[in-house]
Amino acid sequence: MLFSCIVWLKLVSYAHTNSDLRAIAKSIDREDVPSISPYVGNPYDTYFKSLVYFMVAPTLCYQSSYPRTESVRKGWVVQQFVKLIIFTGFMGFIIEQYINPIVKNSQHPFKGNLLYAIERVLKLSVPNLYVWLCMFYCFFHLWLNILAELLCFGDREFYKDWWNARTVEEPVHKWMVRHIYFPCLRNKIPKVTSLSLRGL
Repeated sequence: MLFSCIVWLKLVSYAHTNSDLRAIAKSIDREDVPSISPYVGNPYDTYFKSLVYFMVAPTLCYQSSYPRTESVRKGWVVQQFVKLIIFTGFMGFIIEQYINPIVKNSQHPFKGNLLYAIERVLKLSVPNLYVWLCMFYCFFHLWLNILAELLCFGDREFYKDWWNARTVEEPVHKWMVRHIYFPCLRNKIPKVTSLSLRGL
């Protein structure tokens, strides 16, 4: 399901951006087009290579060009991949040793025992916190940086304050601003409504 959501967000971004590029191409003279974007010359942007790169790049917002690094640091990639394996194993250990036994012991009906239910939830809270932190670190820090390095992708700001719900998912926030907030403002939707739609 996560993969399907990511693909949907990317395709929406690809369609919106290309629609904007076509509108720009129609509104200005053809001589000025190359200064805006290398892809506006072909208003339908049928370059399959740019779509494939975008679909595997660690971003949700399509652009005709991205900041790029010079080369791939192979030693750094191996180091990050080893960390990814270690932390994934650590998550599996926590799940098998702490979470699964608590869940298995909680499968019988609580029979109205509220204190027992609260105790089970509290026992699950600490291992769940560690698993959540490991998943965040593995996905947003290790996996996305490995992918960015392999693709020579230069923009590496995948998250800000991990403890802050408003800034934790930087790619999703950028997508919401670009493809929900700004189009709402362009269509004369009030700013308060646009902000509330972006915050959903």
